[in-house]
Amino acid sequence: CSYCIIPKVRGKCRSKKLADALEEITMLVKNGYKEIVLTGIHTGNYGVDLGINFATLLREILKIKGLVRLRISSIEITELTDEVLEIIASSDIIVNHFHIPIQSGSDKVLKLMNRKYNIDYFMKKVDEIRKIKKDVSITTDIIAGHPGETEEEFLKVIDNVKKIGFSKLHVFPYSIRKGTPSAKLEQINDNEKKKHTRILLDLSKHLEINYMKQFINRTLPVLIERYKDNYSYGHTTNYLEVIINSKLEPSKIYNVEIKEISYPYCIAEVKND
Repeated sequence: CSYCIIPKVRGKCRSKKLADALEEITMLVKNGYKEIVLTGIHTGNYGVDLGINFATLLREILKIKGLVRLRISSIEITELTDEVLEIIASSDIIVNHFHIPIQSGSDKVLKLMNRKYNIDYFMKKVDEIRKIKKDVSITTDIIAGHPGETEEEFLKVIDNVKKIGFSKLHVFPYSIRKGTPSAKLEQINDNEKKKHTRILLDLSKHLEINYMKQFINRTLPVLIERYKDNYSYGHTTNYLEVIINSKLEPSKIYNVEIKEISYPYCIAEVKND
């Protein structure tokens, strides 16, 4: 991307060997871990240096006995190929939460960023995901104040973010990286950048609360992660953070009923039936 220095300092993508990844995951599952998260600088590009692809990795991981949840930490929209979507659709182990960086909601700015898609492409892919994964949460990264983000373009960003219906935005004010193409463009002043960042953060909270409210009075499985100050904390498959006023066993999954929202948490009770 035109704003990013990482490829220059990182070099070419390097993938963990498939056998090593499978061995590590198998060991973790045998030791009681219920959820595995796939992560990396460019997760969906896995295997490009090994002669395989991300879909191969997913298929092999899903064969591991005892694995309950598989989460993809972040993936580019262009890497959600038909092959990957078929695997996602056919698996109950792959969770219903995907973090897909959009970076901007303006086609003009996306082109300046050298991103490999436009808004129409992004929206169509998100629609496909929503058809195959019930209650899916789609979160994203977005850069505020990239060169070219005029007030007119920013209004398009807001409009398209709402249309896509993200459940949360990770907002980053644009930061110049010396040696990148974006650094050579006319820059937006800091006040505008701060204003756009603040508006996007407020929008993110609004989107997140609206998404959370959909699950009030519904029962969801929660993987307990910790117990502190009389409360147990955990996440649902669609990455709602839940707190329960009970001492529950970490690394165990409980069915809980969401009772209310106390941002950023969902307050829940254990279902004993």
